[in-house]
Amino acid sequence: MGRGMKVIPTRSWTSSSSVSKNNHLIHTGVRHLGAAVKQEALLNARLVCRQWDALATKHLFRRIALMHNSNDPTFAKWNQIVSSPIVQSAAGEVEIYSIRPPGIHASCGGYGLERDDDIWERWGDGEWPEFLSAINGIAGLPNLGAVKIVFSQGCEGSDEKGDRWEIVENFWTRMHTIENVFIAILQRKALASAKDSSRSGITPITSLTIENLQNRRFEDFDDDFLSTDIFRSVVEDITELRLQVTHEYTEYGPDYDIYMRERHEFEPWLQKELLPCFASRLTSLHISFLENWGVAPGYFDGKGLHFPNLKSLTLGEYVVGHHDQFEWVLAHTTLETLCLDRCVIVSYLHYNDDDIRRWGNIPTHDWKKVSGDERLYSFSGTWEQVFDRIRVGLHNLVQFRMRNVVDQHSKLRTPDELGCRLTAERYVTFSSGICPSPWLETKPDGTMEWPELPRENGGDYLKYPGVNRAKETQEGDMKAFKERVSAVKIELR
Repeated sequence: MGRGMKVIPTRSWTSSSSVSKNNHLIHTGVRHLGAAVKQEALLNARLVCRQWDALATKHLFRRIALMHNSNDPTFAKWNQIVSSPIVQSAAGEVEIYSIRPPGIHASCGGYGLERDDDIWERWGDGEWPEFLSAINGIAGLPNLGAVKIVFSQGCEGSDEKGDRWEIVENFWTRMHTIENVFIAILQRKALASAKDSSRSGITPITSLTIENLQNRRFEDFDDDFLSTDIFRSVVEDITELRLQVTHEYTEYGPDYDIYMRERHEFEPWLQKELLPCFASRLTSLHISFLENWGVAPGYFDGKGLHFPNLKSLTLGEYVVGHHDQFEWVLAHTTLETLCLDRCVIVSYLHYNDDDIRRWGNIPTHDWKKVSGDERLYSFSGTWEQVFDRIRVGLHNLVQFRMRNVVDQHSKLRTPDELGCRLTAERYVTFSSGICPSPWLETKPDGTMEWPELPRENGGDYLKYPGVNRAKETQEGDMKAFKERVSAVKIELR
């Protein structure tokens, strides 16, 4: 100790109220650390004192992930984690990855996946004891309330194409993952309901997220899957459902993926079969696709859907192509939050010669044929009409978000991650003859992309230069948008 320095004794007393207040402040500080900074900060927070250690640990292990590592084929590290009393007490959310994600240089099609072909072939038949045992580990997490299943984006459609040069995750392995996660949730639920169980305090799992759900009906895996006790028992507790849907994608087309069977079947099945299973308890619903959906070739108008307790709805990439297609949203007057993430109105649709006849189930009401080509249709719908109907119909709305920014990597965004801004990309065109995607993005200035359309009787190609639906509707759309936004007091940004 330096010369002239002395230790001044301090009084070591605290009142119960000050202790309580300090505990609250510490808890709040650590909670904000967990939400705002990286994992390293929480690790450092644990070194401050015992109290910070306990609180930081709780937030550090609040969300845990079951991931694949070629150096740990038996999932020993995961099994060690879920066996820890600290983790068992802290874990409230779990993410289960079906396969090791592709490297950072892999394309959006899911190429670059790492897997053992022998294991993967057996998993296609439901045989992978190490992974099954790891999944079952969630049964030992008493405070778990949310489960997220993460698949890769690349998938193979229902029409067999033979060998593919790229590695994709097939439908059967995906469904075995879903099935066994549901079995583990059911086993956990059985522990909580057992009369002689010491685990009566187990919380129900009320939030389910599936990222990159393949656009195929579950009945392709098991005709009775939606009516099984496994499925029904899990679904009856779900109040928050978040789905991101992926589809067959071949980067080096044209492979005309739009003609695959599931592109026509999935959206009607989603509307009429899957979503009604969740209807009674759902308070929050988020449905997003990796490509525009709802109009063609699969159709989704929400008719018949009724969620009596729905408070929050987020739609990603949803397309409005008929005047009554938004009615199902407006019918849910209980909504307090509505988010439209990259949702668009389709203004022009062009079909190949016999597409509408071949598909048979494509509604064409509200469409008008454009002079010069019997296969080209226009739709007169505007965002002004949609905004006005939201303002008038959804009286309980307190939060509204809308964005049309094109993302390189789509994800399930929360309302807090979405801005509220009207952009020119809110209108789009469709052409069934364009590959790999029939949806043609609008330029930032509102100019709509057009393919060169051959005339029905030959001759020169039809061209429609200078079409700008956003510019045509700007005044009315903006006025209605501002009125919608001001009604819920959201600042434009």
